[in-house]
Amino acid sequence: MPENGIYLTLEDIARNACIDEDVHSCPTKVITLENTLNGVIMPLREMKRIAAFARQHRIALHCDGARLWEASAAGAGSLVEFCSLCDTVSLCFSKGLGAPIGSILVGSSEIINRARWIRKSIGGGLRQAGVVAAPARVAVDETFGKGPNGEGGLLQDSHIVAKMIEDLWARFGGKVLYPVQTNMCWLDLKAAGCSTARFVELGQDAGLKLMGNRLVAHYQIAQNQDDVLQRLEQVFRRLWEEKAGQDTEEAIENSLYRNET
Repeated sequence: MPENGIYLTLEDIARNACIDEDVHSCPTKVITLENTLNGVIMPLREMKRIAAFARQHRIALHCDGARLWEASAAGAGSLVEFCSLCDTVSLCFSKGLGAPIGSILVGSSEIINRARWIRKSIGGGLRQAGVVAAPARVAVDETFGKGPNGEGGLLQDSHIVAKMIEDLWARFGGKVLYPVQTNMCWLDLKAAGCSTARFVELGQDAGLKLMGNRLVAHYQIAQNQDDVLQRLEQVFRRLWEEKAGQDTEEAIENSLYRNET
């Protein structure tokens, strides 16, 4: 768990990495980061510090960048800036971008050639890859955008909607578990006195399919935000009305108990 409770820092890694020459220990050979994680961006400056540490100690650096598109679209740094820091980066075409399938591995020619050999050796690969590559290309060009920072894309709209959801939740007194920096809004249902099952049920009543306290906005939600936010407001209102009723009942019970004693 990061000490700051949000994202890993160089201090977190240095504290746990094994970089000495003790033959009784297992030396650290790979550092793996994830950006974004829980919708939170690992700042470019922090990744630069970690990358310098990794190079200094000859440790490979990998980034799970399934949602790295979101960080770039949020203005945290370009894809080139983030990817150039790592030996390998994985990027997902389905999460956030909306392609039906597919991910890509980014790295040097030497690493990619090695990766292709390993993929083949374990039965991976796809001969007719065009049916996967074509929708992935559309997802990158149209959803992310054709520029390294997501210029002309649709992701920024989903970030705006996520902030609108946070603001709507906050107006009822709700709290979030993580900062809303991209397209995710993590509701603190426990503090609101609501179970996941009840939250899902309230969503069904409002015509929304909710799976838990993690609300992920995508560009199609942004395109229909008026309808979605109106339904979500109904869910939030009912949730907080039920909590108010529970709090009142508990206050009455506690008052009666104190009077009896």
